[in-house]
Amino acid sequence: MNIKATRHAGDAGDDGEPPLCRRDCLARLALGSAMMMGACSTATVAPPTPPPSPEVMDLSSERLAGIDAFIARMQLENKVAGAVTLLARHGKLVSLKAHGLADLATQRAMRVDDLFQLQSMTKPIATVAALQLMERGLLSLSDSVARFLPEFADMQVAVAREGAPGDFHTTPAARPMTIADLMTHRAGFVGLPPRDTPAARLQREALGGLLRNRDFTLEQFVARLATVPLDAQPGAEFRYGPATIVLGRVIEVVTGQPLDAALQTGVFTPLGMNDTFFRVPQNKRSRVVPAYALRPGQGLVRLPPDDMAPKFLSAGGNLFSTATDYLRFCQMLLNEGELDGARILSGRSVALMRSPQVENIPLPFLPGQSFGLGVAVRNADDPTAWLGSPGTYGWSGGYNTYFRIDPREQVVFALFVQLEFSPRELELQHGFHDAAVRAYLPAPTR
Repeated sequence: MNIKATRHAGDAGDDGEPPLCRRDCLARLALGSAMMMGACSTATVAPPTPPPSPEVMDLSSERLAGIDAFIARMQLENKVAGAVTLLARHGKLVSLKAHGLADLATQRAMRVDDLFQLQSMTKPIATVAALQLMERGLLSLSDSVARFLPEFADMQVAVAREGAPGDFHTTPAARPMTIADLMTHRAGFVGLPPRDTPAARLQREALGGLLRNRDFTLEQFVARLATVPLDAQPGAEFRYGPATIVLGRVIEVVTGQPLDAALQTGVFTPLGMNDTFFRVPQNKRSRVVPAYALRPGQGLVRLPPDDMAPKFLSAGGNLFSTATDYLRFCQMLLNEGELDGARILSGRSVALMRSPQVENIPLPFLPGQSFGLGVAVRNADDPTAWLGSPGTYGWSGGYNTYFRIDPREQVVFALFVQLEFSPRELELQHGFHDAAVRAYLPAPTR
């Protein structure tokens, strides 16, 4: 692949500074604040090696420019401050661009090596780490979670009493929660789609104080979560909630390492992902892009900064990374588990990851997609799906970071922004997705 793992001119090297992490993964997503007209330019920064011409990679330069035009329009309409976009094909980086501003207050221009809070784009990485443990025989999909986390033995399910609002009873879980349940969000935890249920109310009460003071570890969070009755029977329903956080704690127990060390050893070091971490070193913090939210009548409003050194490391949403680091992760998946001679996963595990396990994700912002292990997978011949090839897979984050991998066309495309996600406002992700697909599919289908 023609993206190399690099050090940056402004980095002094490892200095022992505790790196950075985000606030708890169940908290808000984020991005916004008043945007300046100067943010509407698109700055192209040369990648480490000259990219091939789009036409050489069977792409259209004219259609590829549609990505730039879409981001420029979003800037002009004050809907985003800036972004980094990329598209790679056949292992070659064809387009890597920084657009607009990273920081509205200082008017700092976006750079391709800026650091972004990945939020839920952390989940596919944690899933890969768990699959590595399976390949080593230390874990299996059928294992009960209680084998590694005894606090999840003998779980109860909260059931509302008919005709008695607010009242409920509990019933024993019909079967143990499994690792497969965690990886497919069918563990029974409270989550999306949202419901006002007894379990949801009990979870708010149990976790509220913990989340407010933020002074807790992954182990403490998971232990508290285990005291809450489930919202559904294990394996019965898709609920997009804290399942991957619990998976992260399983990784810690199985490896005997903190989650950051486990991911560093298993994924980041062998892939040369030198700019991906839960805790950002002090000498790299100036490259972190602040998060904004788009507020009616106010435009882009800056959100409180993410904590630079929290205790809580969440497999559900704590990592920071750069566009090119995350591309290395995606290219590894596209290469069936290998990159630049480093074998991260077997091809069989990658195939399992992108094989639908939950048909038709019950979330309106993921139309025409099923769920594999840690990723959404585009259904074939589904008129509700966004443009693209059947089997295209990926995920997104709470700040609207977004990636998709198209195995049929050998393409990776990704968007890096820091704008609070709203399930009712999909223009940014949908518009970028369609522009990217049109760049490599002359007549894309739904």
